[in-house]
Amino acid sequence: MVRGDTLEHLVPSPAEARAWQVIRALAGYARRTATDPPQGHGSRPGGAAAGTPLAMRFADTAGRRWTWRPDQGWVAEPPAADPVERDLLDLYLPLCVPVVDGCRMTAHLGQSLDGYIATANGDSCFVTGPDNIRHLHRMRALSDGVLVGTETAARDDPRLTTRLVPGANPVRIILDRQRRLGSHLRVFNDGAAATLLCCDRAYVTAGRDRQGQARVIGLPIHDGRLDLIALAETLAELGLRRIFVEGGGATVSAFLTAGLLDRLQIAVAPLLIGTGRPGLRIPAPERLADARRPAARLFRMGADLLYDLDLRRGSTAAPLTPVTRIL
Repeated sequence: MVRGDTLEHLVPSPAEARAWQVIRALAGYARRTATDPPQGHGSRPGGAAAGTPLAMRFADTAGRRWTWRPDQGWVAEPPAADPVERDLLDLYLPLCVPVVDGCRMTAHLGQSLDGYIATANGDSCFVTGPDNIRHLHRMRALSDGVLVGTETAARDDPRLTTRLVPGANPVRIILDRQRRLGSHLRVFNDGAAATLLCCDRAYVTAGRDRQGQARVIGLPIHDGRLDLIALAETLAELGLRRIFVEGGGATVSAFLTAGLLDRLQIAVAPLLIGTGRPGLRIPAPERLADARRPAARLFRMGADLLYDLDLRRGSTAAPLTPVTRIL
């Protein structure tokens, strides 16, 4: 995870601004339609999620007509001509889908070429560059909730807001099994967005249902850890359907191991740390042939490369088709 506290000066290009306006509009339309499907649209056939609209259509300010197609996602007529705008749409539109059952979870890690997300003493500012940091803020804006673990919250004291891009702040979700975090952290006091502190339900007693301004939610424990499946069910019940798991490495690894992630994004920076805190820590196969090889796309963000992995599509032997524009 990285912080963007000193990057408010970043100014998007006109093409970026146009693309982001469309992306936000389509995400909002998909969210509203999933919650309250248009009359007469019915449900998707073929075993698809009940209540998902058969047809969604949207016209943007440039006069393009957008149509939702279950097998393709959002399709524009005519398509975007500007390469910067097209690349941004390619990256973010897969996230702008109706979610009517459960949660759709995307995680992100920023790491060095040698696979570390921080130095041995926890210094992680900044592993990736400003373009990737702005990407994190866009991901927050497209999500209902942004989630970090105890170590990330304690070490970085992040705000988890969308201050670098236009868009509403998501609900901030902090995992703290033993409720060790202090109430001085900004997420508990700044009032910038609603915040949930999720801990072992044994620590939620009478009169202890708040942490500063944050609501405390108790969860069951499984194998000595918070039950992440129960967490996902709780978030869905609260109406939080799109969750962005922003860090840190142990938290992202836990969600990946539990099979709860739909997408995993790994940003690789041209940086050599030598030793430090690793990114993913997941059960290893005995044979390389058994290692997961998710469907992947590659995007350039300044000097960094972002691997966008679709974990629900399964493995693919097809080569990556990189997008070479700076996002």
